[in-house]
Order: sequence, then C-alpha cells, then structure tokens
Amino acid sequence: MTRLMAGLTILMMAATGALAQQGPNTRVDTNDGNKQRQRYICIVQAPPGARGKLASICRADAGRVGGSCRCPNVTGSGTLQLGR
Repeated sequence: MTRLMAGLTILMMAATGALAQQGPNTRVDTNDGNKQRQRYICIVQAPPGARGKLASICRADAGRVGGSCRCPNVTGSGTLQLGR
C-alpha cells in the first residue's frame, strides 16, 4: 500500500510539472532598440508680408503627409511632413 501511495505521489508531481510547462507564452518582446518611430512635423510658412521671418516648425501627431496641420501659438495652418 505504501508503494502504491508513493507511486501515486510521484505521478501527481510529474503531471503537475508537465501542466505548468504547457501554459501560454507570456514573454513580451521589448527589443525596440533598432526601430525608430517616424516623427511628423508641421511647417507653417511665414506670411508674404513678413520680412526676414522664417517658417514656424512644431511636432505634430501622425497623419497624412502633405495634409494640413496647426502649430500652437502660430497664426495659420501648415503642411504635415516627415521629420528627419
């Protein structure tokens, strides 16, 4: 009887270990070191009457390149482009 109980105990321990190894793969790949995100910028051209004034550039949310965008504290709308 003790041999039977010892055998059942060993069998239960082996089954528990095998079930623990068959769980779902929970590993997460966080190797983003080589990938850089695309950066979008909004370029608002200076009005024609402004002498010597450069275009205003600000970061923008992702969108359609060539579409219109806005920069904070700048009058007018600009063009969305990919940053370098």
